[in-house]
Formats: sequence, C-alpha cells, structure tokens
Amino acid sequence: MSMKVIDLTDERCPMSLLLAKRASRDLKPSQTLTFLVTELSSVNDMQAYFSRHDMLVDVRKTPHYYYLTITKE
Repeated sequence: MSMKVIDLTDERCPMSLLLAKRASRDLKPSQTLTFLVTELSSVNDMQAYFSRHDMLVDVRKTPHYYYLTITKE
C-alpha cells in the first residue's frame, strides 16, 4: 500500500486544518495519511484535532517543514 502525502506547505491556518479535515474524512481504520506543513501553529492545531478524533498522530520535523502523519484507530 502506498503512503498518501498531501502538501499543505503553501497553506496557512486555518485553511491547512480545514483541508486536512476534508482529506481525512474517508479514512478507514488502520489507514494513514501524511501532511506536509510549514507552520508550527498549523501542526499544533492539526495534532489537537486529530488526537480528539480517534487518530494516532506522529509529527516529524525537517529543516523546511513538518511531516504530520495520522492513522485512524
């Protein structure tokens, strides 16, 4: 299974959160989705939202952006 990556590096809050919510709507249990994000505030908002909605969240920082991977439980 290939990993789906959505590039949100050109988006700012709250648009990045809104687009991430839309993209995650149809996830089935055990499916993952990765977002590329540049703003820490967006990462924090997305992490809080997905944690409250039965998703496992993993955040990794690179020099240019964050990888935020969610997995539906």
